[in-house]
Amino acid sequence: MLRAPRQLCLLMFALLLTACGGGSSQVTPPTITLVTPIPTTIAAGSRLQLSAVVANSSNTTVLWYVNAIPGGNSAVGTITPQGLYTAPDMPTANGTVVISASPQAYPAAVTSVTIGITFSNASLNGNFVFTLNGTQSASPWAAVGSFTAGNGQIGSGVEDINGPSGVSTALPFSGSYFIDASGIGIATFTSSQGSVNLSFTLNTQGQAVVMRTDSGTTASGNFYAQQSTALTLTNLNAAYVFSFSGNASGKSLNAIGTFVTNGTNTLTYAEEDLNLGGSTANQPFSGSYSIGSGARGTASFTDSTGTRSYSFYLVSPNQLQFIETDSTGNLSGTAFQQQSVTSTSTLAGGYVFYAAGSNGTSAYGIAGGFATSTTVGGTINAGTSDINLAGTLASNSTLTGSFIYGTSGRGTITLNGASGANNYVYYEITPTSAFLLSSDPGINASGLLFLQTGGFSTVALSGNYTLSLASPAGATPTLSMGLLTLNGIGAIAGFENTNDNGTASGQLSVTGTYAVTASSTNTSTRGLMTLTTNGGTSTNFAFYPISSGSLILLGAGPSPVSGLMVSQY
Repeated sequence: MLRAPRQLCLLMFALLLTACGGGSSQVTPPTITLVTPIPTTIAAGSRLQLSAVVANSSNTTVLWYVNAIPGGNSAVGTITPQGLYTAPDMPTANGTVVISASPQAYPAAVTSVTIGITFSNASLNGNFVFTLNGTQSASPWAAVGSFTAGNGQIGSGVEDINGPSGVSTALPFSGSYFIDASGIGIATFTSSQGSVNLSFTLNTQGQAVVMRTDSGTTASGNFYAQQSTALTLTNLNAAYVFSFSGNASGKSLNAIGTFVTNGTNTLTYAEEDLNLGGSTANQPFSGSYSIGSGARGTASFTDSTGTRSYSFYLVSPNQLQFIETDSTGNLSGTAFQQQSVTSTSTLAGGYVFYAAGSNGTSAYGIAGGFATSTTVGGTINAGTSDINLAGTLASNSTLTGSFIYGTSGRGTITLNGASGANNYVYYEITPTSAFLLSSDPGINASGLLFLQTGGFSTVALSGNYTLSLASPAGATPTLSMGLLTLNGIGAIAGFENTNDNGTASGQLSVTGTYAVTASSTNTSTRGLMTLTTNGGTSTNFAFYPISSGSLILLGAGPSPVSGLMVSQY
């Protein structure tokens, strides 16, 4: 009577083993393999055909991703369902992308490859505004304009020039350019006045530091990627803060200030501090403006020195580049839309700054940092500075001082150091940045002030940086522009082009060292750097990090060059 149930149990056990795979093969999931070889780097804007093989599935459809984004996008590049990858025009933030493939039948199976994206001619693509300021034939020369770029060609160029041959406005030009894999390029602008030859270094934000390389000229500036909204703008309706510099009536002039536009082509409020030949004044001014075609405008400002005419080019609604277009002077500069500055704005935290110009008849440059008190309003309780006066360096001087904040983002700063008191006026661009102007008699210098937000150690400073240095007006004209790599442990390698009093060097290899020597979030971080070219010329610098991605530099040589290093990626 027990025989049948026992046989039934054995049968059920056998069936259970079969269901669990006992006595049979498991199903193998699909796998995927990329077809090699695959290049490790490709040029921006170029295409790369990728292929992948799916095994263990009758469904051989492949899903493609770029940086985990299905099909990619314009920032990281796009890839078709057939595996055709098109690199972005600009290298990505870290210079690489990860391209992945998965079987549609089993997306959990993933294979990937990392590919570097290098700069190319495609990286200068679209609409740009440019600035250049310096000398030609030992006389002041400046140019501001706009152009379109693509495929190595420059077109639709228009510029305003103020130089020893006079003023030219809305001058058409065209040209060409070439960019190597590192982002270093050359360009030629050609107009009815002849050709201007340039060397430049591009970063991934679409900006470039630029230097003129024609014999007998020393001029440097920037390329700025022009926002599409600027091309359709017909009016302005915001508060702006500006900094202009140049010459007027045979004297050096620096001016910073603010003006408010209300969409009616007039200024509803305007105030400036100007320094003419070392004599300072705070005053209101008046003016009007209009915007024409191609995001180019004209303006007229009237103050105690007279009425000045300007052209300006819109980089965006937030940034305007000005150049004087009358015969009384050759001022040029930048106006930024004032952002988030209120009646209660103040200086709070650690700040770094620089200013360049003249002290009497001598070239002058200063860089430094300080911290405001967290308990006593208006008190500067710790800081350092480096001053280069005609090649004599007063290094690492201790600073104390005070500041006063007024209306419309305007304030004053007094810094007390070993060489005495230095007084400044500032106009806030944002709560973390401001234009700076010396207000001491006999000193005519302007610059910038930034909240220091990082770069507090040597290891924090690493990667590729664009370099732009210039001597102040009155010094022997000296420029440097290039690309430096900091390795995070104190070594530097790279390239630079120099222009010494109108003689351009061509590309030079550079080696060097750097170290953060004073690191603190309570005062300011300071470091030392040495750069040596393959010609054997070495220059020592003091530097103050704004952040890990940007540094202020002041040279210790006979010409007090100063400027910025900015992260390329």
